[in-house]
Amino acid sequence: MMLDCPVLTPPAATVPQVPEAILGSPLFAQGNGFGLYAGLPDPYTFDALVAEAFELYPAATAQESREPDVEEGRGGKPPRRLLTGQGGPIQDAWYASSHLQRFLSAQLGLPVVPAGNRGGYSYYVSAGDFLDLHRDIETCDVTLITVLHDNSAATDESGSLVLYPGRIGEPLSHIRARPEEGAWPIKVLAGQSIVIFGGVTPHRVRPTAEGQTRIISALCFRAVV
Repeated sequence: MMLDCPVLTPPAATVPQVPEAILGSPLFAQGNGFGLYAGLPDPYTFDALVAEAFELYPAATAQESREPDVEEGRGGKPPRRLLTGQGGPIQDAWYASSHLQRFLSAQLGLPVVPAGNRGGYSYYVSAGDFLDLHRDIETCDVTLITVLHDNSAATDESGSLVLYPGRIGEPLSHIRARPEEGAWPIKVLAGQSIVIFGGVTPHRVRPTAEGQTRIISALCFRAVV
């Protein structure tokens, strides 16, 4: 006897709802979801961060994963290959500075506070180093990335950050299926910083080229909404 069995379908892919305060931020209301700045941090602090990043490089650990990521919203384990390491006292002081917190809060149009006590450095030092599509973890609403060193040409998009500001409401699987749609590549140069709502805006880092070395400082902040 044949039995009628129900057809089971997987649940629809969803993403967390974006708070109105973030959608109303000047970064989205007046731009494409990011702010790009020169001179942040100041030259003295920048030089100190560069020196610290190079000093801590021998202690950096390899991060590599080629397994497909099934996360649709925030976090997950995106495919990657790079070196990462914790920050040191120079970056700690910059992270904790009231000046930085006030500046970011003013630019974003809402208060932000450090998401932890320490940030980190990322080292893209081998050909093909990359970080695939993701949104940042729950505690990292806002990401401040400062490029400390990059020996590639300014016009070379290798190692550039790719944002998807027009696809913030889509599950990551939809973007993985059509990665060039709405892609916004940004080559942040050494000495420049970029601020993004990393927990909202899908983003990835393109593979680096042969001979390219790219070192960044990454700090996470929590939005008070």
